[in-house]
Amino acid sequence: MDLLELELICPICLRLYLDPVGLPCGHNYCLACIQNAADVASAQTFGHHCPECREEYGGMDKLQKNVKLRGIVEDYKATTCLKCEILTGCAVHGRLPEYFCSSDSTALCGSCLLEGSHHNHDVLTVDAAEEEMRQALESRCKEVANRLQMAETLLQKAAEEQIPSNSVGDKMSKSVALMDKMVGLVHCYQDRIKLLQEEEINQQKESWQSGLELLQAQQQQLKEAHQSTTEVLAVTDKVKFIHGFLMVEPKFRKVVKGTMATTPNKAPINTKRLLANLKIDDFKTEMVQLLHELNISLNFLELTFNIDTAHPSLLLSNDRQTVKYSSSKQAYADNPERFSTVPQILCSQGFTSGEHTWVLEMGEHSMWSVGICYNSLPRKGDHSRLGRNFVSWRLQWKNKKLMACHASSSVVLTEIINQPLRVEVTLDYERGTLVFHSTKGHREHLHTFRATFREPVYPAFGIHSTTAESWITLQSGM
Repeated sequence: MDLLELELICPICLRLYLDPVGLPCGHNYCLACIQNAADVASAQTFGHHCPECREEYGGMDKLQKNVKLRGIVEDYKATTCLKCEILTGCAVHGRLPEYFCSSDSTALCGSCLLEGSHHNHDVLTVDAAEEEMRQALESRCKEVANRLQMAETLLQKAAEEQIPSNSVGDKMSKSVALMDKMVGLVHCYQDRIKLLQEEEINQQKESWQSGLELLQAQQQQLKEAHQSTTEVLAVTDKVKFIHGFLMVEPKFRKVVKGTMATTPNKAPINTKRLLANLKIDDFKTEMVQLLHELNISLNFLELTFNIDTAHPSLLLSNDRQTVKYSSSKQAYADNPERFSTVPQILCSQGFTSGEHTWVLEMGEHSMWSVGICYNSLPRKGDHSRLGRNFVSWRLQWKNKKLMACHASSSVVLTEIINQPLRVEVTLDYERGTLVFHSTKGHREHLHTFRATFREPVYPAFGIHSTTAESWITLQSGM
């Protein structure tokens, strides 16, 4: 693909401009392409923005047809055969190929087709043949384009929102940063697709050219043999004829009995190699991870500890988002909701439906429990401990062991050997799942509880160590 063609390609459909129109910012697009983009933006009430620089324009009625650019594209089409990058010519009739026989992988001109030797074969136009070669890459490109549109839509929505407070502004900044990563990942993947496409085309060209050169060399040998034979046949003197025959016969026998070169074949697309080089699984894993982080970042779940449930050995911060073990008893008011046997505390917020995610951090070398419970959890006695009953589910780190506990049954998670310092908890009430991940450093699945929830559930916590680092902080979905 030459530099001129690159300048004549629409950034949306990646094809030569068709009925190009210009935006006030100076960027150009196919009329149909920018119309589709405008329709999507209108449906989502995001306004009309340039897909490249995001500058706003007044709508489709404000766009001007780029007559000059259209003329350049038409002239380029008339003087350049874009499809001959692979199919360089018909060796039989010396004409540019118009068709391609898929049955025997042969390029055909109009005369080849009229001769009838490819009757009942699968004959395609050159355009259709090239289209088949590109299908694998184009299908992947569409998937990337959809993800890019989604990322840009979220980015635009976040950027246009009114930010009512510094706290929300900080959250949105993190969301925008995540979306920038998503856009960067998509752009990187697009560049890789383009590179692989160019490599595939170059390999096709090299293979075709090599076969064509071999056929041309054989043609030249046959011409020379034919000319020599004709000259000898024209000799009337018998002795000179015999001499001439003896001179040309070995050469004639060599070209006649040698293997006849065939029409250059179009090498088949190595789909497995393309998919392997595209690294789709890696792309999917990274994108899913970014989408998950984005979902958490955009989930403004403001959890706070319920001071009325706090055990007297637990000290709360002023914002009620950090709880810490205290060696001195707190003078909390008497309350039937308060835990009195073990240092535990609940959140004020409960859930009766939906999917919710919250993130918490723990002090290093601390021992703790995190989970959920019904409000009917006892507040005193051994059965008030999280996981020691049928109304609570607990993940516990204690004595360098991670355990999952429910209904007085504990399972040691032997595969987890490092203390989790940042834990993400995801509750899906309808599906009945409670999932724990460690997210400090790298994301690691810790455990999943499965249950049928029948009452409101509340995030629940316990602190089992007495050191200065014995604390838990709610990150409120950040």
